[in-house]
Amino acid sequence: MNKSVYQLSARQVLLLAFASALIAVGATALLYNLGRFWQERDNSAVSFAEQAPSGISEPSSVTDEQNNIEVYRTISPGVAFINTTSYSQDFFGEVQEGKGNGSGSVIDANGDILTNFHVVDGAQKLSVSFGGDKVYPATLVGGDPDTDLAVIKIDPPAAGLTVVPLGDSDRLTVGQCPGHR
Repeated sequence: MNKSVYQLSARQVLLLAFASALIAVGATALLYNLGRFWQERDNSAVSFAEQAPSGISEPSSVTDEQNNIEVYRTISPGVAFINTTSYSQDFFGEVQEGKGNGSGSVIDANGDILTNFHVVDGAQKLSVSFGGDKVYPATLVGGDPDTDLAVIKIDPPAAGLTVVPLGDSDRLTVGQCPGHR
C-alpha cells in the first residue's frame, strides 16, 4: 500500500505563512476599528465630568467637611443599591435561594447602572433601589469578569435619574486628587 505524501516547497511554505500573516493583520485591524466604532457610538449617552457637577464648590474654596457634604448631597441620589437573587438545586433536588447585594452608579439617563461583575455574577434576579421604598427590576446588559465591571439596566422613573458623571483619569497627574484639577 502506497501512501502519497504531499510536500510543500520552501517557497510555498513562505507564501502560505505570508498569506496567513496578512489575513491575521487584516482581521485584527478590522476588529480593532469595529471596536472603536462601537465604543464611540455607545459612549454618546454617558456623561463625562468636564467640571464638578453643580452644587459642588471648588474644593480649595471650602473646608474638606463642607466639600464632603456637597459631594454627598449632589451625587448620592445616583448611587444604586443592588439586590441579587440566585437559585441552585442541591443534591436532593431542593431549590436553594441565595441573596446578595452591592452598589452601583447611574451612568446615563436611560437607566444604565455601572457596578462590579462580582455583584451580579450568577444572579437570576436583580433589583435596584435608590434609598427609598421604590424598587426597580433590573436586567444584566453585560459584564467582564477580568475587569470586574458590569452594566445593568432599569426602566428610568418618570422623574428621571441622577447621573453620576465619570471622570477622566487621563487628565490627572500622578499624586493629584480627582477633585483638585
